Amino acid sequence: MKKKVACILTTLFCTNVPAQTNVETAETASIHKAIDNTFDAMRNHNGKKFLAQFTQQAILERANINNEIETLSLNKFSEFINSTKKHLDEQTFDIKINISGNLASAWVPFVFYLDGRLSHCGVNSFQLIKQQEQWKVRYLIDNGYVGDCEVFIEQHK
Repeated sequence: MKKKVACILTTLFCTNVPAQTNVETAETASIHKAIDNTFDAMRNHNGKKFLAQFTQQAILERANINNEIETLSLNKFSEFINSTKKHLDEQTFDIKINISGNLASAWVPFVFYLDGRLSHCGVNSFQLIKQQEQWKVRYLIDNGYVGDCEVFIEQHK
């Protein structure tokens, strides 16, 4: 009897673990898509697509070198994306995502290239919410790394 119970419990445990992993993988992929869409919109000068990644009341901020918080207008940034002739290319790597139900956070190290030249690097912190089966950015804050971006890249790979 003990062997049957152990066998049943083992079977249940083994079949539940992959299902949970697949759900988390699908959610993580959806969050990656929202983040990728944000930066693809910048590369493609598509302010509308950029704004579509955010909730209605989303906040965009930067923690500057003086440890002050600068609030940026999403609409003005979207207009800049549409109008600039410069190539905006934010490359991300080593993204770490945490999910709890309809909330997620993403720690996103980046290197930003302007017209193909390294401009700056740092970290984006995304706070996302799942609305109508789609992950949207509710809050995005970034900072700029003070130092050599090549060192930053090596530290975060």
